[in-house]
Amino acid sequence: MRPLRFVALLAALVLTAGEALGAGITITKDVLYATHDGVALLGDLYQPAGSGSHPAMLLIHGGAWKVGSKAAYNASWGPSLAERGYVVFSVDYRLSKPGESNWPKALLDCKAALQYLRGNAAALGIDPERIGAGGDSAGGELSAMLALTQDWPAFARRYPADAHADQSTKLRAVVPAYGVYSMANWWVWTKQGYKPDALEYNALDELFGGPPTVAPAAYLEASPIDYVRQSSTALKSFALPNAGTGIGWFVTWGESDPIVPAESQSLPFVQALKEAGAAVTAVPVPNVGHFWFSRSALNGSAVVPRDCTVAPGNVVNCAVGSPNAYIEQRLLEFLDRNLGQKR
Repeated sequence: MRPLRFVALLAALVLTAGEALGAGITITKDVLYATHDGVALLGDLYQPAGSGSHPAMLLIHGGAWKVGSKAAYNASWGPSLAERGYVVFSVDYRLSKPGESNWPKALLDCKAALQYLRGNAAALGIDPERIGAGGDSAGGELSAMLALTQDWPAFARRYPADAHADQSTKLRAVVPAYGVYSMANWWVWTKQGYKPDALEYNALDELFGGPPTVAPAAYLEASPIDYVRQSSTALKSFALPNAGTGIGWFVTWGESDPIVPAESQSLPFVQALKEAGAAVTAVPVPNVGHFWFSRSALNGSAVVPRDCTVAPGNVVNCAVGSPNAYIEQRLLEFLDRNLGQKR
């Protein structure tokens, strides 16, 4: 990343609502996009300089569906993509709490954020036909679910009082990073790899109200890989068409991830997408684990990251290179190819 660009990213940390960055980017914090069951849902909006009809990206934070916030992207992809000419909306959604099943509230909130962008496209300078979504970890699962459910009636108009409830939730591209794609598989992993007081240990029990034996339908409904496998071309006449397999996918993960292992999540998911005929750009990142998509530097150096550590706040620092820098050029090319030009 060039020095001026790096300064702009640091400035994003201290911006107040409506202030403009030196590069002409404007960030507006705490934008109300919907109110669900009495909960005000907010997002941070990053807008590029200049008028016109821009592509847009909805960004969804991680945190095991129980922690995290829209601020996750305020020093990485939020301002970086806005510099590139994208309108970016990084959003909060309702989080799980002990004793309070939260599925599919988080997904419905993200759908409302997408509808907000499309419903306000003219005012925000967005081309409503060029909207994508992305996220990391839990946000990777939610962005994949947005792509694979699109305008499905089962998830439509669940909040008819929303100002933009009639807007489409279709996407043109999706960027999930080290997402959970099989909920049942990850539930098993959390019971094997974590102590009961760990954040991850009860994450899915809280999200769904119990283990897979208690809420099997919810675990199935929230697993992106199951939607994709139903669309496998190997099923021939039994395959169930899914519009999500017809859009662009950029799937990325760390090859040394101890939290969401690629072997049981990203790798079989990419294979399932390919078997369903989807256009997939798969980018594994060597020598790195979790957290990095929202919290590592964009420094213009595409070298293989080495000697990476996780600092307080889950900020990923590497002695050599950076995971985000490693994928940056390929991700930008993917977005420009799928969202950057009108079709």
